[in-house]
Amino acid sequence: MKKKYLVLAVAAMFTLAAATSCGDSKKSKKDKDDTEEVDDEEKDDEDDYLTQDLATFDLRGSVVAVKYIGEHIEPVTVLFTDRGKVEGIYKFDTEGNMDQADVIREDQRHITEIDFPTLQPWMTLFEYEDDSMLPSATIDSNRMGNATTMTYHRDDDGNLESVDYEEMVHGGKVGETEHPVVRFDATDDHGNWLKCTIIFDGFSYFYKRTIIYEGDDNPLRKEVEETAATDPDIEAFIIDMYDNDRFTDYSFLEAHCTPGMLQYLKDNYEYEGGGYAVWLFRTSAQEGKPGVTNPVSKVTSVQKESDGWYHYRFLDGGWQGENRLKISNEGGVMMIDQIERVHDECADVNS
Repeated sequence: MKKKYLVLAVAAMFTLAAATSCGDSKKSKKDKDDTEEVDDEEKDDEDDYLTQDLATFDLRGSVVAVKYIGEHIEPVTVLFTDRGKVEGIYKFDTEGNMDQADVIREDQRHITEIDFPTLQPWMTLFEYEDDSMLPSATIDSNRMGNATTMTYHRDDDGNLESVDYEEMVHGGKVGETEHPVVRFDATDDHGNWLKCTIIFDGFSYFYKRTIIYEGDDNPLRKEVEETAATDPDIEAFIIDMYDNDRFTDYSFLEAHCTPGMLQYLKDNYEYEGGGYAVWLFRTSAQEGKPGVTNPVSKVTSVQKESDGWYHYRFLDGGWQGENRLKISNEGGVMMIDQIERVHDECADVNS
């Protein structure tokens, strides 16, 4: 049963956050297109949803950051611009690694998908009805084809009345529709919930939000910025190594790999005569991705993790790939100690 509770907990972090008693969302001052900037006069009304993005996370007032903490799920931080638009969504694992979500919008207004690509990959899809600023349903899904749907029923004033919870496996419903009880235990002066309890099959699960408002100290932004900070020399080295195919040069590898790393590359060499398994730095593709008009090969991002690990995403002839390198800066000389493949789109398609 823990798996079910885990998925429910994932939904709670975002989706139940958007299902609190909230008054009539359709009567919010921000009925117009929320891509427009909010002027100072509008920001004086702390009881309204100032933007569509803030409404999606059920946050009233001039919120600039929120952190979700709950049982069976890793902490998630959402940063907003001073105009109330999502700037970034970040998840942290127990080792201090950080994963940034891809945020997808349907029409430059509503957020329709939040996708965490690496740390325990999963995504949340948002559905809206009519002109409501609040989601009417959410779907949490992983890359294995499993999903859960939570549908929110509200009264005419927008207050939450009940929640439907359904499990899906490969598109088919599993079991009966269930109805977890949602209780909001603490709110702040703006009416934003700070503590929430979900009662499910007789068990209670607890969740908290830390909310930062405009003008307050923002330790949540500082945490994200410090975790994301990379050694610029290491980042430049990784980009140069991949973009310029330096990893195929044995002399380059011997100058920038530890003895253990060189042995690992030798052990994984698949041909006679001996050599280094240089293909571990890229995907398994033998040719460019079909249908791609410009099949480039380049690094698209480099992200620092904990304990000397760096995660780089790249294109390989148009195919998407991801690797992790354990690398250190030894007095200006970059030394690679380990490599791990995270994602190989070509191998996934052909498996």
